[in-house]
Amino acid sequence: MRRKILRTVLITAAMSVLLVVSAYADSGVVTASDVNLRSGPGMNYDVIDCLAYGTEVTVNDMSNGDWYSITANGATGFMSSRYVSVTSSAPAQSASSSAEATINAMYVRFRSGPGTDSAILGEYNTGTPVTVTGTSGDWTAVVIDGQAGYVYSPYITLGTSQAAAAPTPTVAPTSAPTAIEVTATAETTGTICGDYVRFRSGPSTGNDILGTYNRGKAVTITGTSGDWTQCIIDGQSGYVYSRYVTADVQEEAAPSPAPAAESTVGYIKGNNVRFRSGPSTGYSILGEYSYGKALTITGCTGDWTAVVIDGTAGYVCSSYVAKGEITVPQSNNTDLGTQIASFALQYVGYNYCWGGKSPDTGFDCSGLVYYTYANFGYSLYRVADDMANYNGELVTGELQPGDILCFYSGENYVGHVGIYIGNGQFVHASSSSTGVIITDLAGNYTDRGYIAKRIV
Repeated sequence: MRRKILRTVLITAAMSVLLVVSAYADSGVVTASDVNLRSGPGMNYDVIDCLAYGTEVTVNDMSNGDWYSITANGATGFMSSRYVSVTSSAPAQSASSSAEATINAMYVRFRSGPGTDSAILGEYNTGTPVTVTGTSGDWTAVVIDGQAGYVYSPYITLGTSQAAAAPTPTVAPTSAPTAIEVTATAETTGTICGDYVRFRSGPSTGNDILGTYNRGKAVTITGTSGDWTQCIIDGQSGYVYSRYVTADVQEEAAPSPAPAAESTVGYIKGNNVRFRSGPSTGYSILGEYSYGKALTITGCTGDWTAVVIDGTAGYVCSSYVAKGEITVPQSNNTDLGTQIASFALQYVGYNYCWGGKSPDTGFDCSGLVYYTYANFGYSLYRVADDMANYNGELVTGELQPGDILCFYSGENYVGHVGIYIGNGQFVHASSSSTGVIITDLAGNYTDRGYIAKRIV
């Protein structure tokens, strides 16, 4: 099999086989009994092993949200993502020493790598304690609840707060205390900000458990007692450890933005970018958009840009807004390649659907490529691995718009595919959490290796 790696291209008369081990690797564990490891990402592929509960695995690729490429017992294959728990993430760049810090905003995403294309490991709110272990560009490597990952640096504040610090362990009493000192507060709404959070009859771990709730459960906050918050959940009064309760922010009216010289068109230039009602992370989220989403720029306030998206006015952090329209560079080979890339771009923002190959259902990665080329009269093989092996001419020189990029998910298996659009970017149906997006051809996507094919 011939393989193109972005950094190094080996060309010989025979085009010898290259073996590449993906640089993208997380550790994980199997969360159910007798789970099948298959030769490809779907129930129709052969079973190559059956793994027991608790088996430790190496996660090679998570770009397909439903099936992960993993290695276990010396074999590489695919397992349904619902049966794999990722237990560690990409290694952080080392720091001279670790430091304690806290999250300083609401709904901050904790990711497996230093970029918005990396998997989301969790979301945390103001006051969550973290341990800083290093940095990587604009991202800070941290450990949260024993798990390593990355947080965008503006959302990290060095130092600890008394509210965020965990309590000193004490011997649990055999019964609830006879007198509880509670500081009453004005009733306010809030939410649980953790998973498997216990709701207790009193303010200590020795009190009875009234219920267990997950992130997002609504509560009414009525007071505090030490490190515990008194609240009402579904009509019942009790206590939750304060670290796991977040009071709802009472939004102020967003300030009027400084008007732009004139309204101008623009687009989102990141993935999973949040569109907010005001110019800070404390304002409510109106929507979430991916690279290429069209908008109108109407002004600015500090580090935020006032925009209109689909008729709704709001704000986007200025670092994620670009002026103008996305254009596909002219192909050196043929105008048809440019037309193909432009055709695929119109589906940015569409849903990811496993097996989908039309705008009506949504797309999986190969479905988007298959549908795009079908509209220009080309009949391609349906899955990524077949496209890599049978369709098109191998590209060994400069990439051009319309080229198909077939990415490796294991040593010899191609598990993901997209269409090159120029400027070092490609469009693809990434995962169920992102849908169709534009991504830089860099990082994991070049480290894992890929084959480029030219159809036109």
